Amino acid sequence: MSGKRLLLQDPPVGFLLKNRLELLPPVTWLRRYKRSRQADVFLLSYPKTGRTWLRVMMARMMAEHFGRPELARDEIGSDSPAVAGIPRIAEKHDGRPQIKTVAEIISDKGEFAGSRVILLVRDLRDTVVSNYFQATRRRNRFEGDISSFVHWPRGGFDSMLRYYNVWASQRGVPKDFLLVRYEDLHEDPGRELRRVAVFIGLADVSDGSIATAIEHARFSSMKAREANREPDGSSLAPGRSGDSESFKSRRGKVGGYVDYLCAQDIEWLNSRIDKELHPYYGYSSNALPGPVRQQ
Repeated sequence: MSGKRLLLQDPPVGFLLKNRLELLPPVTWLRRYKRSRQADVFLLSYPKTGRTWLRVMMARMMAEHFGRPELARDEIGSDSPAVAGIPRIAEKHDGRPQIKTVAEIISDKGEFAGSRVILLVRDLRDTVVSNYFQATRRRNRFEGDISSFVHWPRGGFDSMLRYYNVWASQRGVPKDFLLVRYEDLHEDPGRELRRVAVFIGLADVSDGSIATAIEHARFSSMKAREANREPDGSSLAPGRSGDSESFKSRRGKVGGYVDYLCAQDIEWLNSRIDKELHPYYGYSSNALPGPVRQQ
């Protein structure tokens, strides 16, 4: 780990107080009551795991399937439009774990007991790299090198590991649960989008609608659309004009962490993943995607 020190802005006092209240059982019950009325399906993820890519595909797929082009906007809101017969999809980062310590991450997912949940996950090594650029180039919450961020207790690797392990142990809580891996989306987006379609109740969606959705959401297309936006703070605009590392659609690469992390940090991450990450996700250090960068 680098000896360089850093500054990470603490969340506002109001956020810390709200987080303490979230841990109380009555608050969990109230959230469960609200969740069941908020949406038909929740798309949840730790930040920077490809949720924008998936939700753009889902939106275009539904637009094609229902003949409703307004559903295909890239800036899909937190909830899909309430239209009879169209699944209401709410997408959330599930308690903002990216700015929480391990102790602050909610371990009781009872609020989703009456809901259907899609959980999108990604190799934690790639996720920690993407979150570093999110924190430094888009949110300006962090000053320091990437090695320091990996080990930082608020939103670093420990927070990610805790979030994943909580969901592995709580995956039986929702009424229905579907795991989607970012790497599987890369390998066969048609197969994975079909799984999602069936889960949200669109078993009869056509191959053509799925193909159109995949084409619309190709990484090169999404990045080109983002490059034409001004850095105005919107969710699909670059953080800094001309800085590709500040893009929401930054690289879209599986195993890209080897281009940023030093050998020591990769070894540390591999050991933690192999020993502590729940095997449900199927991630391990058995095969590295390429040579690691030496410190």
